[in-house]
Amino acid sequence: MKNLTFSDSVLRGTVKVPPSKSLAHRAVICASLAHGKSRIRGLEYSEDIKATIGVMRAAGAEINENADVVEVIGSNGVNTHAEAFCNESGSTLRMCLPVCAALNKGFTHFSGRGKLGARPMTVFEQLWKDAGLYYNDESAAKGTLDITVKGALPSGVYRVRGDVSSQFISGLLFALPLADGDSVVEITTPLYSKGYIDLTLQALKSSGVEVAFDGKSRFDIKGGQQYSPVNAEVEGDWSQAAFFLVANAIGSEIRVEGLNENSSQGDKVIRDFIEKLQGDGDLVFDGEDCPDIIPVFSVACALRKGRTRLTGLTRLKIKECDRLEAVYTQLSAIGADVERDGDDLVFNGVESFKGGVNVSSFNDHRIAMTLAIAATRCEKPIIIDDFACIAKSYPDFLERYIALGGNVQ
Repeated sequence: MKNLTFSDSVLRGTVKVPPSKSLAHRAVICASLAHGKSRIRGLEYSEDIKATIGVMRAAGAEINENADVVEVIGSNGVNTHAEAFCNESGSTLRMCLPVCAALNKGFTHFSGRGKLGARPMTVFEQLWKDAGLYYNDESAAKGTLDITVKGALPSGVYRVRGDVSSQFISGLLFALPLADGDSVVEITTPLYSKGYIDLTLQALKSSGVEVAFDGKSRFDIKGGQQYSPVNAEVEGDWSQAAFFLVANAIGSEIRVEGLNENSSQGDKVIRDFIEKLQGDGDLVFDGEDCPDIIPVFSVACALRKGRTRLTGLTRLKIKECDRLEAVYTQLSAIGADVERDGDDLVFNGVESFKGGVNVSSFNDHRIAMTLAIAATRCEKPIIIDDFACIAKSYPDFLERYIALGGNVQ
């Protein structure tokens, strides 16, 4: 499945979206910290989720993977060196690093592949060094993720930027309830992706852990807490549903099932974005709090009659690839009229894409699936490389795409 040819088609039928990857990460982490057995239903074994399961096993949790339920017996910590392989999952690395350090009395070594070692980690490096704890990052020198830590962050006041990644904050919120004393996390910049923080707080509450949030910049965390076992079912993923919802917006006819209309997932905003896209005149959308849906939403913007500007896209540059560059270059290649204005994208709508070219997924699951949706409105076929990268988040996307009538060779 290295290179595949996609031709124009109308996708029709019913699709049940996979469970939320964001909620699944959090459920596995909380269950791994609980005293007793937890059961998590509805989880899909994408590469990212398998990475989190593997890292929490390294931290001492017993995790049994079954087809319909994951059973987890929480960790009591380990005393020796632990190897934590994160694959390419930034969520796994940033949310699990503080947790592993809190559980393990010895060293924990984090490794991975792809561009994970180049993604920002200075937030944690500074916190560990300020606390006088061991933190060694050799990722730049070795060209791959290579971080070793030892020692749990003590209770205290932690000041953290909120405009790099919410995953750093979530990691602290998971770990600090295990500290002996009470802690405060203060956000020193505007808080981006607040929806992901809401998901973390939801997971903590379900596990009986108390964290008070003022809704803006301060978290008060009681120390000495214990996680309770959970029996959870992971709800459908709005970020994955976005591919099919955008397909509908550009001409397909798909019934999308498995979504919680009252979900706390920030990517639920895709529904409002698509509705607003039907408006006349120049439109502006802010992607600051929902970077994961911007690549596929860009396809709908490119085919909208009128001028559409997407702002707040800076963090797209530090994902699995530089998604801002990938969207700009690859949609341009297939025939979108798109301008790059700093870190904004400006689309002047076209009737359809010309296609007839080879395009790159940049080995990024969201770029690959975005281009597959764009192909449904291409006049000539496009060839997408490295399509197997979809296994990172949505292993059976291609199977579902074809079942809906997608034309793939």
